[in-house]
Amino acid sequence: MNLQERFLERGFLMSFLELYQRVQEQALPVSTNWIRQQAIELSHITDIREQWSGVMEQASLRGAYIEGPIGPPVPRGDNEVLIILSREMCIGPQGAYWRRMVLAKELMHVFDSADEVADTEIKFEEQLERIREPTQASPQAYAESRAVLRALATLCPEQNRQDIKKAIRESTLTLPTIGAMLRLPQWAIYYLVDNNFEEFLAAEGLNRTT
Repeated sequence: MNLQERFLERGFLMSFLELYQRVQEQALPVSTNWIRQQAIELSHITDIREQWSGVMEQASLRGAYIEGPIGPPVPRGDNEVLIILSREMCIGPQGAYWRRMVLAKELMHVFDSADEVADTEIKFEEQLERIREPTQASPQAYAESRAVLRALATLCPEQNRQDIKKAIRESTLTLPTIGAMLRLPQWAIYYLVDNNFEEFLAAEGLNRTT
């Protein structure tokens, strides 16, 4: 019996809902190290390693989630994960903010269902095709879109998100200031305050804190 099966037998289901509930008690900015630790605690994953790549160009692919076993140059065993980030992205303008966003997004793939994981060459190619051609759909493509929203929900507790929406309505905070508070690129703020984000929370069955 592998580790994931033992988790299921003991009732430890991989649950984003549990992470979402825990993050409501976190102060800004939410630590990505804390998110990484929670992802391990709430899943069958035992270790997550981050690696920057000079080969990965941020214009085409900013990050990748790879679950072991994989071989060199960065070997990973069963239940171990390698997250690869574009070095160009991490050291570019607002690199620290982009790294936080993309790292958190890749960490959300820990909570993907079995049919959403891009764990075969065919599935990975389907995922890349979805990036190149938005009209194509697949479970992996859906997981990619959802991972972005889950990451934002994790990096910004709901009470803070509501406060940000109010501040924007009343023009008491600027987008650069909010971005600095959350340590996120400014485009992410638009996602957080958009009505589609409310729909995402409802679809995920996440309880509002306000």
